[in-house]
Amino acid sequence: MTADAQTRSSGGRRGATAVTFVALAALTITELRVASLDVPGPGRATALAALLIGKVAIVLLYCLRADFRRRAAPRLVLLALLMAAIFAAVLMLEAAFQARAR
Repeated sequence: MTADAQTRSSGGRRGATAVTFVALAALTITELRVASLDVPGPGRATALAALLIGKVAIVLLYCLRADFRRRAAPRLVLLALLMAAIFAAVLMLEAAFQARAR
């Protein structure tokens, strides 16, 4: 690999890393705005869970550079994180329902 190719490769990675962190910051700001909205609990919980799933996808794809085609381990990690996010959303919705029922 030549020095020019190495420079272009590292410059592309820096740009992708910067875009990744900007996207994560934007999702965090969106989470804070959703949390402060005057929306009923289940709607807010669902929106926050969706934002969490988006953040998990960004971290897996760009920060961890998971290659889902080669090995089973990244796929299992993705499945575990998605299931955790879905379970959290269901539990939040159940808690909101129970609070409203009382």
